[in-house]
Amino acid sequence: MSPKTAPAPSALRLRSAPVDAAKTFAIFGTLLIHASAMGGFAWETGSVHWLCALFWGSVLRCAVPVFFLCSGALLLDPEKEVPLRRVWTRYIPRILIALFFWAAAYEALPILLTWRRTGVVEAAALQATAGNLLLWHHKSHLYYLHIILLVYALVPLTRFFASKADRRLMRYALGLWFTLGCVVPVLRLFPPLAAIGGIPAQYPINLTWGAVGYTLLGRVLTAEAPRHRPRTFLLLYLLGLGLTFCGTWVMSLHQGELYQGFLQGNAPGVCLEAAGLYGWCASRLSSAAPVRVTVAVSKASFCVYLTHLFFLDFLTVRGFSAGAMAPVWAVPVLAAAAFAGGFLVWLALRYIPVVNRYLI
Repeated sequence: MSPKTAPAPSALRLRSAPVDAAKTFAIFGTLLIHASAMGGFAWETGSVHWLCALFWGSVLRCAVPVFFLCSGALLLDPEKEVPLRRVWTRYIPRILIALFFWAAAYEALPILLTWRRTGVVEAAALQATAGNLLLWHHKSHLYYLHIILLVYALVPLTRFFASKADRRLMRYALGLWFTLGCVVPVLRLFPPLAAIGGIPAQYPINLTWGAVGYTLLGRVLTAEAPRHRPRTFLLLYLLGLGLTFCGTWVMSLHQGELYQGFLQGNAPGVCLEAAGLYGWCASRLSSAAPVRVTVAVSKASFCVYLTHLFFLDFLTVRGFSAGAMAPVWAVPVLAAAAFAGGFLVWLALRYIPVVNRYLI
């Protein structure tokens, strides 16, 4: 990074080294998940190639939850002021603008490619695009933006709770969240909870609302993790990885196809992965100076997240995917290529006014 583009020392000091490191892990995790999903599970269930795809799809399965943990660490910081007015005039509008711009871009690309090939733009395609945008039928990975809108809307309430709750009440809240938001939704897939109906069947917290619990956990880990050894969180991460990978492997063999119950963002193993990974960053780097590499990746992570499927889709239609090549090396290579593409987009757009504030 040249002196001209490098962050000033004062700007670096204002950043959180644990958050930058965690977001770096999270964005590469997102790329690995999507690169492995593009054909990686078309191999025979339980085969070596299939297991390699599952490994890459599990090793940082906690990517999106880690982003929520980082949001909680920053937004619920008691030393930071986040007035209600700012939430609704800055945070939420920015997400809405980015969401609909990039959703429209993903919708427009196939129409443009068809026009380039045939010279025709069908009215039905334009109508379908408009309908998808208006009805929030957006590109799959944009679900993160759908959820973060709710997280932002609830920030004034979660900040109030985080500031007033003592350690005992906070532990109770997080324990209840983990039970109803992570454990019970998975257990309800199996007997005897699968047979429960009526109102108790509605007790579990779904992934969307469960993201709010991740923000509270992010705040708690930021404050509490430095008191513990990093290896404690490393073991927690490994426990979560083992549960995610082995649980998916066993159930997939049983069903004869990929079982996704242990891969959801609110699955117990994924939650343990997220807490372990972020906790390791917070305990290991709480007093460390920000590193320029992770600062740059952290700043670019939103743009990379928004754009990476353009590059993965481009490679897939040309035969470069985890379904056409050995996933053991193809997944990380494809993830690296998608990261490089998204990072270059960020480098090109970050100097454009308005674009750098609202779209990346």
